[in-house]
Amino acid sequence: MDTNQLWKERFSHHIKMLSRYLRLMFNDHLAFALIFFVAAGAYFYQQWLEGVPETFPVDWIMAVVLGLLLAHSPVRTFFKEADMVFLLSIENRLKPYMRNGIIYSLVIQAYWIAIFLFVFTPLYLKLYPDINAKYLLIMLGILIGIKVVNLLAVWFLDQTRDRRLQFLDLLVRLAINVMLVYFLVNSEFVYVSIAAFLIIGVAFLNYWNIFKQNSLPWDVLIEKEEARLQLFYRMANLSTDVPDLKRKPKKRHAIVRLITKPIKFDQSSTFVYLYFITFIRSGDYFGMYLRLMGLTVFFIYWVPLFWGKLIFAVLFLFVTGFQFITIYNHHKTLDWIQLYPVPETLRRKAVHQLIFLLMFFKVIVLFVFFIFVSDLIGAVIYGGIGLAFTLMFENFYVKSRIRKMS
Repeated sequence: MDTNQLWKERFSHHIKMLSRYLRLMFNDHLAFALIFFVAAGAYFYQQWLEGVPETFPVDWIMAVVLGLLLAHSPVRTFFKEADMVFLLSIENRLKPYMRNGIIYSLVIQAYWIAIFLFVFTPLYLKLYPDINAKYLLIMLGILIGIKVVNLLAVWFLDQTRDRRLQFLDLLVRLAINVMLVYFLVNSEFVYVSIAAFLIIGVAFLNYWNIFKQNSLPWDVLIEKEEARLQLFYRMANLSTDVPDLKRKPKKRHAIVRLITKPIKFDQSSTFVYLYFITFIRSGDYFGMYLRLMGLTVFFIYWVPLFWGKLIFAVLFLFVTGFQFITIYNHHKTLDWIQLYPVPETLRRKAVHQLIFLLMFFKVIVLFVFFIFVSDLIGAVIYGGIGLAFTLMFENFYVKSRIRKMS
């Protein structure tokens, strides 16, 4: 077996899967919202930079964020369940395969490091006026080099099943990476060199004590790869139907009792009960709703101008309603849903009610928050615009989308 060719086949399949779902996820509406979000964020970021105090701890913020990106270094293997049988006999010939996996992981993760460094650049140059663009390129090169060492350290440690050892390794590497970035930001190259030697030492210890002593734990590696794939599927499922998604419901008994208590126990409430429980117990929707709520509160607090706060609030209100339309097809693969002696109109009505209540509750929460970050008049303005937007979005856009999905 040519393991290099095997990698090319699996990489090609992976890219086709990514392109298919990303094309569905970033449709016209969501792409427009993201472009507007980036443009507005850049504008308010520039406005905020004009008044940023000189004592702002940009060095520590960059150290923590970039240090986390360096320490989190999973290696993509694209291993599948059948590999425990068919690749076990050629384990000693997988070096080209894993080399390609490390290179692919480096390219993807280095891209995110470059993006975050680019975002921090205006703030960094504002507070460190002596720094030039050439030094930023040197910094990026050093960070990518340290990322290579982190990837090797993680791959060497992946040969063990000891979760406590993996957690300890993560803490040690995180601390070293944070300090390395902090010294790099402050141009203290002696300490940068010391931190670099320490992280290389961690990788060497992992290689000598773990990698050299153990064979591949196929079941663990396959489980990790499947978890990464399912994470992407859960994100894609918020915008489109993903048949390969494995859903694991959460219990959340207290919240379920609170939500279902007002629902009438009759035939007309069948789908209301089903979709409300689906929203709470599914691992996708409830967590996404809370994260969107937190992001909205953060941007409303951070953006200085009232109309900017208003734009972000309405934008995130649209994203909230848009993301949960796909709950209509959540039970699409279950045949017994079709056996309910309940009209299809009640199913669509239940989804309408759920989306309206989610958006309405968000308007209420943000109305209260606007009172604290703005004033009562600003809160009333947002409340009126938010409520009008919710009614129009639910009655026109959601109705049209559900009709196409039916």
